[in-house]
Amino acid sequence: MKKLVKAVIFDQDGLMFDSERLVAEGWAYAGKKFGYDVNEDFLKSVRGRSVAEIKAAFLAHYGQDAPFDEMNMEKRRRTYEYVNKFGIPVKKGLKELLSYLKAHDVPAAVATSSSREWTQGNLERSNTKNFFRLCVYGDMVSRGKPAPDIFLLAAEKLGEKPQNCLVLEDSLQGNEAAVNGGFIGVMVPDLTPPTPYLRENLFAVCDSLEDVITLFESHALSLA
Repeated sequence: MKKLVKAVIFDQDGLMFDSERLVAEGWAYAGKKFGYDVNEDFLKSVRGRSVAEIKAAFLAHYGQDAPFDEMNMEKRRRTYEYVNKFGIPVKKGLKELLSYLKAHDVPAAVATSSSREWTQGNLERSNTKNFFRLCVYGDMVSRGKPAPDIFLLAAEKLGEKPQNCLVLEDSLQGNEAAVNGGFIGVMVPDLTPPTPYLRENLFAVCDSLEDVITLFESHALSLA
């Protein structure tokens, strides 16, 4: 069934920017420094969650004495060091999709578990800040993904109902949040493929953000 899209909500890390790999490398670096194996299996389980939720999962997995705060700071330093030197890698099709939405007067928002500082810096580095009407950050809601709170807040600020908002996500938790909130969910996988549950409940799974334009052009999605 064709869906009417009145606004588009973008996740950030792994969806707009190829930053999940940077974060994974940062965690691996911090883990090696402190003597912990922070591997992909663990990171896959916490992508999209708030820092507080990641910390709780980290301590439950590695032990209550694990130095999460110190390791997180080291991961953060390592990641910022990279983007300040080389810029933030932009995912294929991002600017084309943003330009397409702007040309059709469809408002866009960012809803990310990441901080304001990280997000605004990345939008400025990538010259995409002016494409977005607003941003919602992880510290603005009490529950992180897969709870739909952050997307619901973004929809409320956009003045649109969830059923008319397209949510673009890469992570399992983020896509589950889109489904849980009653949004039009489209997954653009980054490091983790969709589960059978997501394939059944999402509107679509796309290889890249370029393919989202195809959904509009083929009239699978209808623009307001």
